[in-house]
Amino acid sequence: LLIRGKVVSGDKRSGKLVLVAHCVLNQNSRALGLAEESGAMVDIVNVLVRNEVGIVQMPCPELAFGGALRKPQTKERYDNVAYRQHCKKLAEEIITQAQEYEEHGIRLRLVIGISKSPSCGVGKPGILVEELRAAMETRRMKVPMCDVSHECSKPRLREIEQLIRG
Repeated sequence: LLIRGKVVSGDKRSGKLVLVAHCVLNQNSRALGLAEESGAMVDIVNVLVRNEVGIVQMPCPELAFGGALRKPQTKERYDNVAYRQHCKKLAEEIITQAQEYEEHGIRLRLVIGISKSPSCGVGKPGILVEELRAAMETRRMKVPMCDVSHECSKPRLREIEQLIRG
């Protein structure tokens, strides 16, 4: 591993990092009736493990804001001053942590969100993703983002692998 231009002998870190939406690793965090897996999104996790990336689980803004037994909400329902401030604070903390890794040679390769999520959607940006993008733009960080769902196609999994490899 090369950190700040110095080789660290015997350290097996890959130097690669991925941020994932909370529910990629823990479907128990989803709003009532929306869990698509019993635990984690195994196909996605397998791709990450196979590609030897560190996995940082982003906090679930909806869980923290509305609790574990919350009902599903639309982006429009969540898009209010209190929730947006909540997501902005989380985004700043997430990007501060990612920047710490970056400063020490561990590269953030990808941010993985959840399709159709009012908070973590990428294609149709959710509120947390909007705040993450703003925080990254302020810090001049350019990191690809993509959506996943429990029905992730093989081409999508290959795309994730390509994004991780850079």
